[in-house]
Amino acid sequence: MHYWLLLLLLWAGYAQGSDFDRGMEAFQAQEYTRALAILTPLAQQNDANAQHRIAVMYRHGMGVNVDHQQALDWYKKAADNDHLKAQTSVAAMFYFSIGIKADWSQAAHYWSLAAQQGDGKSQESYGLMLIQGEGEAQNLKKAALWLSMAARQQRPRAQLALGMLLLAGEGIKKSEEGGLQWIEKAAIANHKPAQWALYRTFKDGLYGQAKDEVRAQFWQRHYQRR
Repeated sequence: MHYWLLLLLLWAGYAQGSDFDRGMEAFQAQEYTRALAILTPLAQQNDANAQHRIAVMYRHGMGVNVDHQQALDWYKKAADNDHLKAQTSVAAMFYFSIGIKADWSQAAHYWSLAAQQGDGKSQESYGLMLIQGEGEAQNLKKAALWLSMAARQQRPRAQLALGMLLLAGEGIKKSEEGGLQWIEKAAIANHKPAQWALYRTFKDGLYGQAKDEVRAQFWQRHYQRR
């Protein structure tokens, strides 16, 4: 009895995966009407990948008219099923008001979910929101935690923000040396605000650094390059 039940469950999972593959083949062939017909029943059965793909179709008008509300609804269904790309898409739609009314609390919520899944860009975005008190109460300690994770994933905005928190000793133990190291990493990645910060540091002799015209001009030249 249990053996046959297991076989049925395995077959159901295989069939669903096979249907999703057929839906994606139609999508990639730009046969969007057929793709939607295949994917919709899967999405209604709570398949997160199908829900995400339908959301993409509504957002970009693939085989359907652009409908940001429909896109948001499907993105949220997938996001609530732990689909990482859907979580980042919901957050971006709410934060940047893409076809819908801005809602920073919802943006913070979905970026936090994606951040918990290890997505560096979401960790960066969520950390920056916490610094500004956008969508949640300002929390510099929590911001420093998420920005540290994002900085280690080579996110330049996170590296600069973490560096500034370290320089100020806000939300994290003060370390001018550590702060400048993170800012330099962002500057090396061609992050213009970080390059400008280093230019001012060496031009004015800030954060325990002696004035150094050579290093100041070095970072000024990089800042001025496109």
